[in-house]
Amino acid sequence: MRFAVCDDEAELRRDISDWIAALCPGASVTEFSSGGELLASADGFDIIFLDIGMDGLDGMQTARELRRNGCRAAIIFVTAFEDRVFDAFDVGAFNFLVKPVSAKKFAEVLKKAIDSRTEPAATVTSDRFIAVKSGGVSTKLALSEIMYAEVFDRILILHTVSGKVEYRGRLNEFEKCTDETFFRTHRSYLINLRYLEKYTSSEVTMENGDRVLLAKQRYSELVRAYLRYIKSEG
Repeated sequence: MRFAVCDDEAELRRDISDWIAALCPGASVTEFSSGGELLASADGFDIIFLDIGMDGLDGMQTARELRRNGCRAAIIFVTAFEDRVFDAFDVGAFNFLVKPVSAKKFAEVLKKAIDSRTEPAATVTSDRFIAVKSGGVSTKLALSEIMYAEVFDRILILHTVSGKVEYRGRLNEFEKCTDETFFRTHRSYLINLRYLEKYTSSEVTMENGDRVLLAKQRYSELVRAYLRYIKSEG
């Protein structure tokens, strides 16, 4: 497995390289002190540790160029500023580490990244389900398969990975059945953070391309909720 470590702090580069060597013996690790050096490299990396706050070409700009060039590596951002993490939607970041980076947290994130590159996605064996009744037919739905819910004229519409389910109901009542992976973006919408692709101050875009309204007063809370979500996943 091939790793790249791109950071303008030589000490942190060395720490990350040493941790990789200890946890993944035999791995190839290449260090870069700038985004430009990384972009100039022709090596096809599997996992890239990328500092966000570098002088010149910063980590986000570097990641965008990597993706434009067809790079499919798992990118793990390293940053001293948690709020910068949310710029990562557009570049498909795998995870992030907040400075100062601990060896324990690094090991946890590295293991997940390696697993994502070497093993098929795990099948969900434990999930919460809800039962909805539509047109006289009761349907059992896994919460993890619901991308978002919307209410229109007293009809609740659940957008799932396999289609839509509609029934007469209230969004407030449905929300009580969900867990912390769901977030109320607007009085008419409730999204599953698992399927959040990107956002602006007025809307979010889901993985299937659907755009969902985001109330301006909910923007900051969305940022905090998603940070908690990706921390729990990482």
